[in-house]
Amino acid sequence: MNADYRFCPRCGQPLVEKFAFGHVRPVCEQCGFVYFRDPKVAAAVLVVDEDRALLVRRGVDPRLGCWALPAGFVEADELPEQTAAREALEETGLEVAIDRLVNVRRMSNPDKPGFLMVYRGHRVGGALRPGDDVTEVRWFAPNEIPWAELAFESTHDMMRLWLAELEAQGPQEERAAP
Repeated sequence: MNADYRFCPRCGQPLVEKFAFGHVRPVCEQCGFVYFRDPKVAAAVLVVDEDRALLVRRGVDPRLGCWALPAGFVEADELPEQTAAREALEETGLEVAIDRLVNVRRMSNPDKPGFLMVYRGHRVGGALRPGDDVTEVRWFAPNEIPWAELAFESTHDMMRLWLAELEAQGPQEERAAP
């Protein structure tokens, strides 16, 4: 049973595990309250500036000290793309415009089951500086990506996708040509 809900938040009676709405869930036999284990929603953004991608070194667990995309949990009053832009600002000091949704995936943290929405974005202002829960923020060229130090599979996936996009576009000189 979920440790957060041992007692009914409506009437205070103990919850019991019962089959309800297709799953075994904590249920109050007194008032009928059913606790649904709703997933957390997080958003991340791959910020790209020409041939460089922005990563942050995590200052908190999980994966303390590893590199990741700016990311965080969606607040109740914001859309996931707003979260991605807010987290980029909090963690990197950069104002970011969100270009598009790239991927939606399950989060791998068993303590916080949920979904990660990954966006692509670009810088529109601000000054690069580590903030919030990161210790370092840095632009990486394709040959500088710290593969062994990437925090999450989602970060690996986005770096691979970005590299494939760069390769499909051809050499920088060709992309810059009119």
